[in-house]
Amino acid sequence: MDIFCHRFLAGPVRSTMASLRFSSHGLAMKAEGAALNKADYKNKIRYGCVMIFSRIRISLLFGFICTYPVMTLATENGADSYPSGAEGVLAGALPPPGFYGQTFYVNYHASRFVDKHGDSMIPGFGLNLNGVVERLIYMTETTVMNGQLGFYVAQPFFDLRIAQGGQRGDRKGISDTLAAVMVGWHNGEHHWAAAIEGVFPTGEYDRDRMVNLGKNYYTLRPIVVYSYSQPDGWDLSTKLSYSFNTENQDTDYLSGHYFAGDFSLGYRFAPGWILALQGYAFKQLTSDESHGHKVGFRGQSLALGPGIQYQGKGWSLEGKYTTETAVENRPQGNYTWLKLTLAF
Repeated sequence: MDIFCHRFLAGPVRSTMASLRFSSHGLAMKAEGAALNKADYKNKIRYGCVMIFSRIRISLLFGFICTYPVMTLATENGADSYPSGAEGVLAGALPPPGFYGQTFYVNYHASRFVDKHGDSMIPGFGLNLNGVVERLIYMTETTVMNGQLGFYVAQPFFDLRIAQGGQRGDRKGISDTLAAVMVGWHNGEHHWAAAIEGVFPTGEYDRDRMVNLGKNYYTLRPIVVYSYSQPDGWDLSTKLSYSFNTENQDTDYLSGHYFAGDFSLGYRFAPGWILALQGYAFKQLTSDESHGHKVGFRGQSLALGPGIQYQGKGWSLEGKYTTETAVENRPQGNYTWLKLTLAF
């Protein structure tokens, strides 16, 4: 499912700041069925896990120059905690009982910050994020409503650099922590799961700083993932989520609720290899509020690009490159993702 990724855009305006964040959201792991034991799973699926709940989204706070003192952007500082496009092949399949580790590398580069018409709105804008997210997954032998119970915790580490209007800022360190409880089901070639993910404000934050790695508020995110996977053919996977945010007490700013989803359509073209068209969609559905007053600014984006996965024995490696389009009130750029999954 998904793993932490925080999106970047602007909310409150004081001293013109914005923020970007990675939440990473759920990682989905593959499995043939609930009845499969670990040996069967290794032989049939080769642990080509796909992170089911964790997507990496980064949270950053970048300042707007005083030339734009009245500017407001979708979600506070144009940021959110959804990991845009982190999920891909077999996103809806959870693995057998045991411990699993996942490492994500993400790069996001944007050279434009656009308004609702897609026009650039910040002179000299540039953003570059490099991040690593470590995620530990524990699948139990406990069943809930005939599904398999599991948990995960994920911690992102980011190197974030931004520029705008002749100003530059950068920061390295930890971002907000993600944790979730999940339940997965399997029925032949169909795999699905549901999760509740929480994003906790553990990253550094200072309202007067140009760049922040934390967002300074909590997010509660229900998640549903589904995969239809043929052993020697097509894989259709999707992840759907809806995020509820609490208020940033330091700025009296409440970011609106938003829908976000990942999708992947892939085909097994050789033993162990899957080539796919992947991407994500983001749509803010309620307006932000600043000091109790609705701001009326909402963000959206859509991304598409190629992805590829190789499944080995007890491990898998997946990579993708997506380009954003149909962007409103957010940065517009490109994502590069690498995901390594290991079975302990």
